[in-house]
Amino acid sequence: MVVSVQSLSNLPPFSKLGDDVLLEIVPHVHERTFWPGQVVILEGEPCQAVYFVVQGVVRVCRVSPEGREHVLAYLGRGEPFNLVPALDGGPSLATVEAVTDTRLYSIPCERFERIMGDHPEVALAVMERLAAEVRRLSDTVEDLALHTVRTRLARFLLARADGSQAPKRWTQEEIAAHIGTVREMVGRTLRTFAAAGLIHRERGRIAVVDREGLEREAKGG
Repeated sequence: MVVSVQSLSNLPPFSKLGDDVLLEIVPHVHERTFWPGQVVILEGEPCQAVYFVVQGVVRVCRVSPEGREHVLAYLGRGEPFNLVPALDGGPSLATVEAVTDTRLYSIPCERFERIMGDHPEVALAVMERLAAEVRRLSDTVEDLALHTVRTRLARFLLARADGSQAPKRWTQEEIAAHIGTVREMVGRTLRTFAAAGLIHRERGRIAVVDREGLEREAKGG
């Protein structure tokens, strides 16, 4: 399917470009579709393209040498990924897979680097995005280093109760990957929360019952 100037202008890095410039870029933009569970890029592979989520949700994760998976982010409409390899020429930093039926726009890495060089507006938008990502990852590192599994799990449950993330039924293994622990610790802590009346578990779903109590847990006490 041919990518239109209008649809490209809806993406943050290109929103300030004129139609004449967008017309030059459009031929280098390719639309791709993925179904749930399909891998878009693999950690460690050479940079092929920069991607923008047009529709759906993708999951960004890394895997330790021991095989433990850690989820770095869930990305939705308008969000880019694989920017760093396009800038430094190194391999892709993480594996990205579709969580839902997903439509992406891709631009070859070399072409995207050229676009940034020719158009400072795009380069500035990319820098702002990467700065925000550094802040978010710094918070994640602090969370892992300074807070217990109990605190991290409480924060995870509260965030999903607010509807601030993609809605879904989370398995204990997926929660463990997201908060940086193992499935057994998640299961044990969920049972503790349930026994304390903080949450209710039924058929794989988790409902927050005592929000104030869970908020105290999220603060580390």
